[in-house]
Amino acid sequence: MATTLKRLLIGRPLKTRESGHSKIGVLKGMAVMTPDALSSVAYATDQMELILASVVGATSAKAYISDVLGFSMLGTFIIVALAFLLYLAYRGIIHEYPRGGGAYAIGLHDLGKFWGLSAASTLIVGYTLTVAVSIAAGIDAIGPVVPFIGHHKLLANVILTLIIMVINLRGTSESANVFVPFTYIFIGCIIALGVTAVVRAIQNPAAIHVPSLAGMHAVQGMSLFLFLRMFANGCSALTGVEAVSNSVPIFKAPSPLRAQRLLLTLVITLSLLFLIVSGTAMLHGLTYNPDVPLINQESMVLFGTHGLGYIITVIISVSTMCILAIAANTAFTGCPALWSSMARDGFMPRWLLHKGDRLVYSNGIVFLTLISLALTIGFHARVNELMPLYGVSVFYTFSVSQLGMVVRTIRRREGKWLTRAIGSACGLALTAGACLIFGITRFTSGAWLVIVCVPLMVITFSKIQRHYQQVREDLKYDFSRPLKPDRDTITLVPIASINKSSVHALEYALANFKHVVAVSVVSGNSPEEELEAEKKIRAQWDKLNAGVRLVVIHSQYRSVARRIQRFIELELDFYDPEDITVVVPQFITKRWWHKLLHNKTGSVLMAWLVLNKSVKVLAVPYRLPR
Repeated sequence: MATTLKRLLIGRPLKTRESGHSKIGVLKGMAVMTPDALSSVAYATDQMELILASVVGATSAKAYISDVLGFSMLGTFIIVALAFLLYLAYRGIIHEYPRGGGAYAIGLHDLGKFWGLSAASTLIVGYTLTVAVSIAAGIDAIGPVVPFIGHHKLLANVILTLIIMVINLRGTSESANVFVPFTYIFIGCIIALGVTAVVRAIQNPAAIHVPSLAGMHAVQGMSLFLFLRMFANGCSALTGVEAVSNSVPIFKAPSPLRAQRLLLTLVITLSLLFLIVSGTAMLHGLTYNPDVPLINQESMVLFGTHGLGYIITVIISVSTMCILAIAANTAFTGCPALWSSMARDGFMPRWLLHKGDRLVYSNGIVFLTLISLALTIGFHARVNELMPLYGVSVFYTFSVSQLGMVVRTIRRREGKWLTRAIGSACGLALTAGACLIFGITRFTSGAWLVIVCVPLMVITFSKIQRHYQQVREDLKYDFSRPLKPDRDTITLVPIASINKSSVHALEYALANFKHVVAVSVVSGNSPEEELEAEKKIRAQWDKLNAGVRLVVIHSQYRSVARRIQRFIELELDFYDPEDITVVVPQFITKRWWHKLLHNKTGSVLMAWLVLNKSVKVLAVPYRLPR
């Protein structure tokens, strides 16, 4: 039944040679890899204007408001320039590391282990928060429209997270098919917003207020630190840009070239949409409103709230809700790919390395879902409580990638290396500044948690790698040591009674091993009962005529497994652990609830032997027919 349900949810298993069908191109890549970055357009300008709200007075004239918003437009231009600097950095990373890994790969190989692992840690924090924040933001946006969802936000968050998980488990191409319409509808809506804003400005230039340098200089209360805070908040528009470099192998051949094309398409599209939202807000003097996002304000101003204009406004609002919700899909693609790269290098568990039935990193997708659900439930799906954790992690990752490109460019000195190094250094200054501002201004709001968690994660990853190295060393065979097939060995078969299961195990032991000894533990409420039990099993043993020595052990404390354990410990005085084999009889019940009716002596014994001793342990199952 479980297999049938699995096939119903995620589809039939794919063969390795069918991997080409699971890969994507630039068109589908926009739906899989970019929603996180594109969705940030829906709140990045709001986040900048949130900082400027203290400068805008309640009775300020529209011209003065436009002068204040001129700073947000200036911040937007700087962020767009930073986006293209990030493009140049990640374009180089994609070329140098076509197996994926992004900032983690360049940090590990060009800067050192700490930089790579710290970048990976912040990427993981960013990805898990992307799922939690994006879905929570989407549910918050849908809540006012659908009252039931508004009253059960936490439940809706959990259900939507599980739905997106299942869609991604079906495969990268399949998830792209689902999300393509939502992504391109959102892009079309914002472009339509920009075109309409230009047309309205031409038709009615008197309603438009363009800021002037003199007016911006005259703004009261505007300081450099306030501008930097605004800039740092606006940099949230860049979240998700790094995802393409983490997942290069999911693209069709040539994978690096297609990934670079998608990255350029993403940066151009993101910059255009961001300029439209910020520019429209500035020209129409629209300020931050905690209840109505700027995109909604702009659509209402440009299209109205009646008739066809209202329908267009609703479409824009719904498309914004959808892109916010499906932004989580970027993390479901990028994070498992990152974990796979780390597992290949020995920093994450090996079970995150391999692809599942549908040629996606199924274990990573499920693991990411569990972490994100824990965050969602722990923070009660409140976006404002999750956001402070977000900024520091994202911009630290950007800083590592930029620093890595500076070091690599200077080290190689190929072509116009000085120009590239200066560009990367400028990007490093901007991203590191944003990271520092987020860390300072939001330290008490939750940024401290990232600062504490990242070093702990780095230590954990290092310990995982050290464990794998120790395992390799411990398992490495010494070829100078000759094989000894004729060593003196002993095989023990624990027997509770003479039955089909125990005889089946005994026959297996006799067929495969030389020196076989049966061991039985008897107990009773009195010495007489113990003797009677011993006589009974010896009589049955004689009747069996197995030609095998039977050792009967009395247990005064009625503990079968413990007495057998003690017997094995005594045998270790005469044999090396690798020369002792324990063959454990086990009968398998036909129905699951039958297992609850039997003791687990054999399982307890096997667990103890596996965890505490170095002897060889074999289970010989006997299936009950009914």
